[in-house]
Amino acid sequence: MRNYATYKVVWNRKNQAGAALVQIEILLPNGKQKYVGTGLKITASEWDSKSRQITGPFATRLNKQIAEKIAKIRTHEITLLDNNKQLTANEVDIAFEKKDSGSFLAFMRDQIAARNDIAPGTRYLHTRVANRLEQHGIIKFTDLTYINIVSFDQFISKELKAQPSIAKHHQVVKTYINMATNANLLAYGANPYLKFTFSKGKNKIRTRLDDNEIEALLKQPASMTRDCAVFQLFTGITHKDLEQLTKKNLRRDGSDVWLEGLRKKSGEMYTIYLLPEAVEIIDRGAGHEHLIPCRDLWGYNRDLKVLGAACGLSKVLTSYVLRHTAATWMLRKGVPITTISNILGHTSIETTLIYAKLEKQIIKEQMITAFSKPRENNPHNSELIQPKQS
Repeated sequence: MRNYATYKVVWNRKNQAGAALVQIEILLPNGKQKYVGTGLKITASEWDSKSRQITGPFATRLNKQIAEKIAKIRTHEITLLDNNKQLTANEVDIAFEKKDSGSFLAFMRDQIAARNDIAPGTRYLHTRVANRLEQHGIIKFTDLTYINIVSFDQFISKELKAQPSIAKHHQVVKTYINMATNANLLAYGANPYLKFTFSKGKNKIRTRLDDNEIEALLKQPASMTRDCAVFQLFTGITHKDLEQLTKKNLRRDGSDVWLEGLRKKSGEMYTIYLLPEAVEIIDRGAGHEHLIPCRDLWGYNRDLKVLGAACGLSKVLTSYVLRHTAATWMLRKGVPITTISNILGHTSIETTLIYAKLEKQIIKEQMITAFSKPRENNPHNSELIQPKQS
């Protein structure tokens, strides 16, 4: 029986359509298999099944990255063999836990952990970026080259698709490169973003329901999905925060019912006065562990598509669409923008103002109001908006 592991690079192990993962298959001494991700997703045209290597642009760089990952496990395995031990699935994980304290990635993660000027959601994004850098093999300061950043851009473009999301990743990397430069850990001229530029892209128009579509949704018979959707409409709460609601978030003051809590994403406080429609949904779910019984986000969005079809909606109904709809619906009802910002738990009023820009009806009404008052109250201004009679 052999006491060493064997290694093989495999592609599309799960027979997925389109782009699929490149993985390292390790046959352990105990006969079990362990798969290690490379962070690379490629199409069939970019894979050579005979040589088990990546082809196309940056193939040399990417194949070297995979080889270095295998070498790292093998180095750890040799140490184990020298101590009369064998490589196990757990030891494979340990091999990748070892950090280079002098690496850019270690510096970046230390800074993320130490910063107190960023919200929880921002910290989560920065951590995701660090993880993707590691997946792509950008770890040391010497890995911060123009060609590697171009390759990283192609890597994240396959996963993220939307250019604003890709731009955010690059902006995060730039932030920590600048911090490393200021700390004299990286020479100014070594910054790859001096040569590499990226487009910020344009955010998609936020889909929201109009009044007729909202009415169609409200008329649907009670169900878990419908109740969650209607509750989001009347509160603007996110699915992540909806999942975590308990009776501790509920405050009753006589006949008034309030919802209070901290947003999971930003850590900001939100305070929501519950209208009768929302209170009815809470009372209907009484006895459940959660205040509002709700499925996980993937299952919820899938059920919302079915609900949207039942309402005759041409738009794809999702949890985010309901939150956007709640904000614009409140605006159309005349709720002040500052109140909406508090309800949604935004860290900045600028975020809430995005919803105001979507509502042409509000712009129209404000323009009519603004230009009608001078005409009624000040006859001297009438000539500004009325043509002179000849």
